[in-house]
Amino acid sequence: MSHKPFATVLMPTHNHAHLIGYSIRSIQEQTFSDFELFVVGDGASAETRDVVEDLARNDPRIRYFDFPKGQRHGEAHRHVVLQQARGEIVAYCGDDDLWLRGHLASLAKLLKRYDFGHMVQINVHGRNEFVVYGGSFAEPDCWQKVRDGQKTFFGLTVGGHRMSAYRALPVGWSPAPADVFTDQFMWRKFMRQPGLRFGSGLEATSIHIASPLRTDWTAQERITELNDLFERRNSVALRLALEEAIRKAHKGWTAPTDPVLVRLVSHGKRLGVRIENLLRSWRTT
Repeated sequence: MSHKPFATVLMPTHNHAHLIGYSIRSIQEQTFSDFELFVVGDGASAETRDVVEDLARNDPRIRYFDFPKGQRHGEAHRHVVLQQARGEIVAYCGDDDLWLRGHLASLAKLLKRYDFGHMVQINVHGRNEFVVYGGSFAEPDCWQKVRDGQKTFFGLTVGGHRMSAYRALPVGWSPAPADVFTDQFMWRKFMRQPGLRFGSGLEATSIHIASPLRTDWTAQERITELNDLFERRNSVALRLALEEAIRKAHKGWTAPTDPVLVRLVSHGKRLGVRIENLLRSWRTT
């Protein structure tokens, strides 16, 4: 491909051959289509490779990287693959999660202003049981608290950064300690890097499937659930349910005080956004 895409999307995978197709299709159908998708196989099965390569035949934006099983979740493979990234920004998606159609557009808009950021984390614990992780960089000293050990409030599927910020890190993706979540370990590297700007976009743009709650589910039960969410992912009913979950979680969160951010929120209201303060961002220097 001669065209240089604005975004590189990275999807790690290991053993979700029966689910990854839904996740990839949710990325393919983004309203923001200027991206390349790197699927990073960490000791993944031949079935996983076949699913990805079948989708790639009709979509040149998709590339599959086949690695042997690496340490922990194969984080080092992600660093190797990102050396080939051509995007100005990098977004991530879990191989059993779903992006709503506007996710990449919203994240790209955020990362035009900030070096590292996230959209709101929404977990599905059961059918229509949505749990929102509370927190945003609008809160005073938020990024310093996370940097210094407080648990992060967003995971892989909603995070993103500018590629220039990644290249400035002393160490990129690498195996996390056994007692630290992989994405949390990576996010803290950005927060320890001086001079970066951090932003939060708090709107419903994705769904994270809480896999630890489904360890006793059969493969068919997982397929049935993900297929149902995939079919409903852009419905009005699902969006309203997600927005209601965000509205409840917003209670008690700190509102932005930066005049620029206040103008952003006001602009969002003029556009008819249904949730107050959908976009709250915090700039650090």
